[in-house]
Amino acid sequence: MFLEKYDKDPDNNYLLSAPTGSGKTFLAKYVLENREKIAVYVSPLKALAKEVYEDVRQKRKSRYIDSDVYEDDLGSFESDVLLTTYEKFDSAIRHNYKWLSNVSVVVIDEVHNVETDRGIAIENIVLWSKNNSVPTISLSATLPNIKDYAEWLNADVISYEKRSVPLHECIAYPYVLRCYDNNFDIPLNTFEGIRQIKLQILASVLEYIRNQNKNALIFVKSRRSTEQLSSVLSKFGFKVENYHSGLSFEDRKAVMEALKKGEINFVVATTALGQGVNLPVYATIFYDTSLPQVDERGEFKGWRDLDLMEFKQMAGRAGRPIYDKEGLSIIIATSMRNADELRSKYFTNVYQSKLVNYKPENLSIGVISWAEGLDDDEIHKILMGSLKFKNMDKDDFSSILHKLSDTKLIRISRGIFLTALGKAVSRSYIDIDSLNGFPLNEENFDVLDIVSSSSVVLQSMRRCKLGKELLKKWSQGENISTVCPELSAKDLEEIIANARWISFALYRVLKALNRKYDEAFKLYMSVKYGVPYELSKIAELGLDRNTVMELKDIKIKDSVDFCIKAGIPKIKAILKEKGYSAEGICRKYYSNDPSLFEMKRALEKYYNKEFTLREIAREYGIDVASKLYKMKYIIKSGEKFIVNSESFS
Repeated sequence: MFLEKYDKDPDNNYLLSAPTGSGKTFLAKYVLENREKIAVYVSPLKALAKEVYEDVRQKRKSRYIDSDVYEDDLGSFESDVLLTTYEKFDSAIRHNYKWLSNVSVVVIDEVHNVETDRGIAIENIVLWSKNNSVPTISLSATLPNIKDYAEWLNADVISYEKRSVPLHECIAYPYVLRCYDNNFDIPLNTFEGIRQIKLQILASVLEYIRNQNKNALIFVKSRRSTEQLSSVLSKFGFKVENYHSGLSFEDRKAVMEALKKGEINFVVATTALGQGVNLPVYATIFYDTSLPQVDERGEFKGWRDLDLMEFKQMAGRAGRPIYDKEGLSIIIATSMRNADELRSKYFTNVYQSKLVNYKPENLSIGVISWAEGLDDDEIHKILMGSLKFKNMDKDDFSSILHKLSDTKLIRISRGIFLTALGKAVSRSYIDIDSLNGFPLNEENFDVLDIVSSSSVVLQSMRRCKLGKELLKKWSQGENISTVCPELSAKDLEEIIANARWISFALYRVLKALNRKYDEAFKLYMSVKYGVPYELSKIAELGLDRNTVMELKDIKIKDSVDFCIKAGIPKIKAILKEKGYSAEGICRKYYSNDPSLFEMKRALEKYYNKEFTLREIAREYGIDVASKLYKMKYIIKSGEKFIVNSESFS
């Protein structure tokens, strides 16, 4: 149905609502592969974008972008297809790159995420698309109000109600597995050795699934729960592993491969697997139906129940095409009464709209970034095309403009324009209110204090109170694994990533204000590479952190200086031990300026030897000899010359 309509009118907007596993991704690939000019695909997860990219790149010149949202690395774009996250494409829009005028379609996967904290990016993409006459194709498995979405997207709705692989909605309670959609009851055996009733029921369900030679994802509320439950289940003979965002990429990949190969039957996971990963899973089992809540300082506030949209999205992972003829979505209950409550809550199609309370001023600044020069009536009209702020009246919008003007983010002069500060905030992707933690009017401040105390970094610290110490050690090249032992390697990655983001945002803001921005930039470079600033130029070449720190006692000014000195014995030995070569690391510099490579060769050959300038000139050219002397890499020693050892230490 979709392909028929799309082929007849490819410039229309479409909203495709269909159950998980019904082929929406196939349709997205079709659009990306058969579109003139630039086609864009955006999704909530890098993994989703990468999965689509791997297929599409076989047909069209494609570019997958997984860099940080604030990085200005999309200024030029020469491919036919861009695949990335919502926020990264929104960042491109906020930069208003010239190539955007060649975008012919935007495919928005899992568009229902507009009702989450990802909403601003999706809203800005849709508003930009509508106001630039760029067609959108929006995909979702679950929508709370399809009519509202269709109106917002100005789209024709194509809705599929039936899954290609049926998903049975079931609840397990003492002692039966009851599937309500097909009135299918499966008696459950009691599992010897387990006293706790909920665990007893889970084990019985797993035994039933294992006996069918099938597998399942078991969802729990926290990382700790995944580890504890998988450990207990292993003791009772189940082949099970835990999976959560605290694991390293390599560990998570190993778990997924083990599941695909049948080496394990069960994975105990947090919601990290809840969206969009195509795995051969027969059943999704909800041991818990709650999630942790934290405040902006990362403090635990309590638990909240999964909402219906979240539940349906996670449940839909079961019964994928190719792998199964049916799938099961199972909730573990402890009594018949508990089962009735859960059935009423989750086995329904009556959704409640739950737009996250993101601020209109944050969306406004995003819109102004690509609509500069329009007047207040025109900007207001654009914002009224959003899903959340469609009923915003003119007085409310005027208040927003006053706030943006008072904080010096916009200027109003025959139109509305972003100030330098406004561009810094918009392009850094930070909440306007977070400026309250920035030293906009202070003269004396510590940039590390500002970054470590930001709400974004504090949340990722997971109640560890040593954020400043951790970031200081990291930026000095020291080990940080013992600062907060309870933090996993993945936690530490998240902290560093957030600190990198905020330090770069701080740099941009201070540069717009022309105040101490060099200190913020130095901190950003140190946090980005995990080494002192003076070594960051070496790290930029692609050397790992440990190798860079081994080079710290060698005097190196910058990347060019390193590439010239790369042939001396000490540097050469370190590179060789770590599996690097000067030619590989410095290829770009040597290609752009072949004399640098000849200078490296000359120092390598004549290190700890005496020589004449004529020897250097004869072998490597007079230009190389002249540069080595003028740049003081070689110095006179009596009647001859030697390599200047002082330039290395």
